Amino acid sequence: MLDGNRKKKTYSKKIKRLRRGIVITVVAACLIPTCICIILSVRYDRLNAKYKQSTADLEWYRQRYGSELSILSAMQPDEDAAGAAGSDLGAETGGFEQDYADVDTSGAQNPEDIEGTRYVYLTFDDGPSIYTEEILDILKENDVKATFFVCGKPDAKYVNAYKRIVEEGHTLGMHSYSHKYSDIYASLDSFKEDFDKLRIFLYETTGVWAKYYRFPGGSSNAVSKVDIKELENFLEGTDATFYDWNISAKDDKAGNTKESIYANIVDNVPKFKHCIVLMHDAADKRSTVDALPDIIRDIKAMDDTVIVPITDNTLPVQHIK
Repeated sequence: MLDGNRKKKTYSKKIKRLRRGIVITVVAACLIPTCICIILSVRYDRLNAKYKQSTADLEWYRQRYGSELSILSAMQPDEDAAGAAGSDLGAETGGFEQDYADVDTSGAQNPEDIEGTRYVYLTFDDGPSIYTEEILDILKENDVKATFFVCGKPDAKYVNAYKRIVEEGHTLGMHSYSHKYSDIYASLDSFKEDFDKLRIFLYETTGVWAKYYRFPGGSSNAVSKVDIKELENFLEGTDATFYDWNISAKDDKAGNTKESIYANIVDNVPKFKHCIVLMHDAADKRSTVDALPDIIRDIKAMDDTVIVPITDNTLPVQHIK
């Protein structure tokens, strides 16, 4: 009888262990896939967010520079247009300036003021960008006002940058809405359309009726199918003045560094009494931001030298006269 009870108890324990094992197995079988699904879901959400951001960025660049096919076609010009197409491609895909060694920039020197104060105008093209707020912070910390020749970027993330430029006393200039050379310079009408679109956009965003303009690629660019003089006459009719530059950071050139950008600016400031300095405010211009504090410090340390924003009293530097 006792042996029978022992066998029953042993059997019962085995049954309980078996049930427990089955329960644990079932729970594990449910939990493990669930955990994997949660992990994959989180990763999917992150990758999807990055994909959407990349898609948005790609679309912005396509709108600005054209489609990949148009860029590739520009890389294979016919023999008769090889020289011009090469210049077009450089400008269309980010070569925002040429080497203006032969351009007369003496107009930046005012003979009547040769012994007076040197005026330095720091200008930033192409913004707003992911670095605009940081650039504004640096300018604020150093009590310096600059000029921003901006493009049209209706993204909500840039609205505050446009407003800060104005609210903090900087000059808001125009640099075309799309910055797409093939569209802007296709005809006088296309230039007017782009200009009006940007001016109205900036007014609606900031309340400023902008009146300073910088041609994409400068007024001496080799891209425009329209005589720059026609475009200049149009600007005059709208009470807008265009500004080129006589000092370039060359931050749109391959191989630029914080040190080279600094040298390109600071070493050349002493050559002029009125210095309009070209820099860029763009996502790939980290070196420009890094060099800016040192540039400001050493320019301010020069004798009889001040850094100011462009105003109606600023002597224009214009490559095409």
